[in-house]
Amino acid sequence: MQWIKNVIYLFVLLGFSACLKNENSALKQQEQEDQLISDFLKRNSINASRSSTGLYYLIDQAGVGAQPSSTTQIASIDVNVFLLGGARFISEKDIVYRFQNGLFIQGLVEATTLLRKGGSGRFYIPSALGFGANSGTVSNVNIPANATLYAEVKLNDIRTDEEQQKVEVDSIKNYLTRRKLTSTKDSLGVFYVMQTAGTGAQLRTGNKATVSYKGTLLNGQTFDSGSFAFTIGSGTVIRGFDIAARLMRKGEKGIAIIPSSLAYGDKGSGNKISPFKVLVFELEMTGVE
Repeated sequence: MQWIKNVIYLFVLLGFSACLKNENSALKQQEQEDQLISDFLKRNSINASRSSTGLYYLIDQAGVGAQPSSTTQIASIDVNVFLLGGARFISEKDIVYRFQNGLFIQGLVEATTLLRKGGSGRFYIPSALGFGANSGTVSNVNIPANATLYAEVKLNDIRTDEEQQKVEVDSIKNYLTRRKLTSTKDSLGVFYVMQTAGTGAQLRTGNKATVSYKGTLLNGQTFDSGSFAFTIGSGTVIRGFDIAARLMRKGEKGIAIIPSSLAYGDKGSGNKISPFKVLVFELEMTGVE
């Protein structure tokens, strides 16, 4: 079976050669982008520092306190992201994320770690810390492969889980006050506003509930709506939705406001629900078995 050994040896050599080629290509790309950023800074008389990863940065506002020191910490940031010397394609306020979960642009995570609470800066991000070799369209702006990016970042806050929970409870209370709604709070943290009373007993584990719903964020943006049936306590819905259903009776209408710890937490869900988002559900309990 010498030919098998020869084939294996050939594939090992080819694989090693491909790895070297990829590494050389990546290194060349890194060198080209580093030169691109360096030339851009010189042309515009910008005196920026360079990190070991190739991120160039200027701190405009120092901020207060310590820089983030743990991957379990939670950050709130405001961000504007542009193609280097080109169009802006991201402009977001209060992006909340946990450091260990990262962000869609890794360079923004590194940028955040260089700031202190209230601090802001300008960051020049090589493609290896951005979208890499991927290309596409964001906010009608064409992002080419190996795009070098420029970002303006402000670190609003650094939080623990307990501090994040307090921020969310405060935002829920503000939401209720603005809309002049009176709620009860479940012992686990779901806020519930009864609008139309139902009949019969409250739901319990094992009951089959049929619910019509509309789900929004606190800013009113709708992320889902519809009607479906599920069994209470089966784990087929987020915990906060299950808790809210237990507070209702057949025919009842109400609003459930659910903190992120009882919804999608620090991961979020899809493109519509970001990490640490409070969810609002307008509910009608149309059937109980």
